[in-house]
Amino acid sequence: MKKIKNSTLLIIFGILALLVVIFYLYDSKKGERSFRSELFTIDSVRVSKFTIYPKSGKKQALVLSGTGKNWTITSGNKTYPADTGIVYRIISSLVSAKPERVAGTDKSSWKEFEVTDTASARIVVEQGNEVVADFRVGRLSYSMGSRGYGGRQAMSVKSHIRVAGDDRVYVVDGFISMLFGDEATAYRNRILCRFNRNQVNKLTFICPGDSSFILIQKDNKWMLGDKPADSAAVVNYLGSLANLSNGMFADEKEIPFTFPFTLKIEGTNFTAIELQGSASEETKRYFVKSNMNPAVFGGVTPNLFRQVFPGKSKFEPGKTVSKPVKKKKN
Repeated sequence: MKKIKNSTLLIIFGILALLVVIFYLYDSKKGERSFRSELFTIDSVRVSKFTIYPKSGKKQALVLSGTGKNWTITSGNKTYPADTGIVYRIISSLVSAKPERVAGTDKSSWKEFEVTDTASARIVVEQGNEVVADFRVGRLSYSMGSRGYGGRQAMSVKSHIRVAGDDRVYVVDGFISMLFGDEATAYRNRILCRFNRNQVNKLTFICPGDSSFILIQKDNKWMLGDKPADSAAVVNYLGSLANLSNGMFADEKEIPFTFPFTLKIEGTNFTAIELQGSASEETKRYFVKSNMNPAVFGGVTPNLFRQVFPGKSKFEPGKTVSKPVKKKKN
């Protein structure tokens, strides 16, 4: 009788152990379906193409493609050089994107988190001919975290994402929802100038009429022609151009045929940079272009043009006006 009971207990124990294993496997798969550990797997080196489908009612798809430092953005039949810094930020954000939790479990939550087909942008990522990610970016949410050093509260930013083939809405840390714009200008190369101002030793301004002039550095001093220049003004001017970029791309229908203003920046250990400008006080149109970028920048705002072509008087001695120092009240 005792043997029968023991054998029965062993059978029961075996059945229970089998049930535990089955339950564990089932629960594991169920958990995997309800909460993905990875939204997508992207190799930062092999990514070659992003197709951005804007929200419904917006313009046609944008195609961001390339490798290394050579990326372009295509909209319709127009292709422009892309800003590799923006591309690298997108790739880095997607590679590190991890789902923190599930915000919505089915289609009823899509509208709340702005991931419906009409309210969200769809992003398709390719490596060669292989699609490695297909998702929609939705609402961006902010919240204040706990107070850190100095009593300051850190801001927490989260993006909501829906992956193709999955009805769930996932919460991901960071600004992924803000990385994808609806217009090609959001991805275009905005650089006009990049140089080390300490290497520059000559600035040649070619302007209409008799207003052309040359600034040249001799014995660590700047000369305006054969006379001393305001060195502080020259140094400040070079600082304003050393990392010059602009997001105001000119309307292609307004780009002028000629650019009568030219600035040539020369120095040691770098290729000469040339900027050209066009200005019309009559039509109120101002444009600047650079040999570092085929784009033309400008329009109705004169700020960029005047920054690049300030005129000879800016560098004449005595033209720099220093602000008086205010005395502290006792």
